[in-house]
Amino acid sequence: MLENLKSTWSSLHPGQRRTILALAIILDALSGLLDGRGSLNLLDWIAAGGIPYDMVWLLQVVQSICGSFFLIKILFDNVPESNARSLGIALSPLFLLGMVWLTLDFLFKGLADDATITIDLVSIGVGTLTWSSTYLAIAVGLTLTYKVQRYGNFAQSEFFMIGMYLSMVMVWTEHFFPLYNAPRDGTLVWSLLIWTVLGAFILTGFAGILIDRLVYRGFRERDASPQVMMIASLGIALILRAVIYLRFGAGRMMFEPDADWRPLTALGHSHQQISLQHRRS
Repeated sequence: MLENLKSTWSSLHPGQRRTILALAIILDALSGLLDGRGSLNLLDWIAAGGIPYDMVWLLQVVQSICGSFFLIKILFDNVPESNARSLGIALSPLFLLGMVWLTLDFLFKGLADDATITIDLVSIGVGTLTWSSTYLAIAVGLTLTYKVQRYGNFAQSEFFMIGMYLSMVMVWTEHFFPLYNAPRDGTLVWSLLIWTVLGAFILTGFAGILIDRLVYRGFRERDASPQVMMIASLGIALILRAVIYLRFGAGRMMFEPDADWRPLTALGHSHQQISLQHRRS
């Protein structure tokens, strides 16, 4: 019988064998969380209860999530190119979210406990779009600089930082300050935001040209290797970050071009904080 099982197992496609293993890992973890009949529970029984119970179910949670990642890896490695594969890859984050929810549900049922999980889809969506767009912009910038200059510019994100602080400095100038200090009248001053973003975009471009002429041009004339250029860009990144920290500090600041942009709960505190920063400037 063992020989038949061995031959049947060997005749399976590698993807099928890996799928069976992944499902076995997940089912073992879920069985242990729900009924205490998983392999880790057996190991704890053999050790005469020597393994802390919290450690057992914590490892089973990790085991279930790892099995889910294993299934997604199988999708990438062993499933041929097709529309179904592309759809599966696109839906893989939802699959992981569902597996996490199922694992926690089995855990609380096994502990005879209950919990309420609230998912703020708006907050998750906004945060996801914000961070994904930020990393996408940095990735596009690194790709463009590598294609054009043949090295990775590690100061790319610092140029984003310069543009952000330039926009705040422009808002704090006397020319824009009356608009910034306008009362809450229910009207958003879009012109200030548009001119500030446009001005910061142009000034950041000039800063990039200036740094290129002062630093990178000399290395290019000496036919420096891409590794040297990357190290130089890392030095530029550290210098720019240090200059910003010296001038503005490392604390968080809110960019609000008009009083009507501010949340109602943070209106008084935010106005006092930004006004104080303006007077210090």
